[in-house]
Amino acid sequence: MALASLPLPVLRAELAHGFSDVSRQALLEELRAGERRVADLVDETGLSQPNVSKHLRCLRGCGLVTADKRGREVFYALPETVARLLDALDVASEELAPQMAACQLNDETIGCCP
Repeated sequence: MALASLPLPVLRAELAHGFSDVSRQALLEELRAGERRVADLVDETGLSQPNVSKHLRCLRGCGLVTADKRGREVFYALPETVARLLDALDVASEELAPQMAACQLNDETIGCCP
């Protein structure tokens, strides 16, 4: 079954998976400022080159970043849809922060869902 033919809740869960890693979030945040090469992202995030490449592969596979090869270099960027989604997530995160902080299900890690 093709992913596009799955029910919307399943598609949302797949999309959320792309956003669910702190390292991927750091990469997306850097790309909000404009296109970057892997070397730029390594410098700006402090992540290792293999780690950056692995997460970019995931993000690109999900359509959350685009890649533009220019000669020997590849420049990664955010599609406009993803930039708008990150803006909306920022608003929701700020508005929901008190409830998330007060959640009785919190463990030692961030978040209430194990």
